Amino acid sequence: MKINNIFRAGIFSAVFFIFTSATAGEYKIGDLTVKDEKSHRSVTFSKEMLDKLPKSSITTSTPWLSKTTFSGISVKDVLKATGYHGKRLRVHALNDYWVDIPMSDVDNYNILIANKRGEQELRVRDFGPYFIVYPFDDNSSELSKPIYYSRSVWQVDNITVMEK
Repeated sequence: MKINNIFRAGIFSAVFFIFTSATAGEYKIGDLTVKDEKSHRSVTFSKEMLDKLPKSSITTSTPWLSKTTFSGISVKDVLKATGYHGKRLRVHALNDYWVDIPMSDVDNYNILIANKRGEQELRVRDFGPYFIVYPFDDNSSELSKPIYYSRSVWQVDNITVMEK
């Protein structure tokens, strides 16, 4: 009887651990969380969920890389998928770097949340899992300024839509 109860407790503990691990909402490399400051809601996109959104690409050089094609999802499409609206985006990286991007940048430029460079998926050590890419070559007179370089965040893990 005692062994049977221990066995049941062990099974219950294992099932409970598996269930809570699956639903705890822990961040995994490759997830992208988009938060809404106003409603305090958030959406965590897995890589598979992001793959279902429309694809975009930019061929450009950056201050760190020669001309290449980046592909991923436009910031506009991610915001459209969440339904969140605000005045600016606070983009956060794995190393706790963050920067605010005004919504006017989203409206004026085809800003990309890149997950590929050429045919290669971005890894954490190669600007991944997500890299905010501006079309630097298309608007070189406007975008070749340090302020825009600072907004081109790599190793992005979450974006907060800010009200003010």
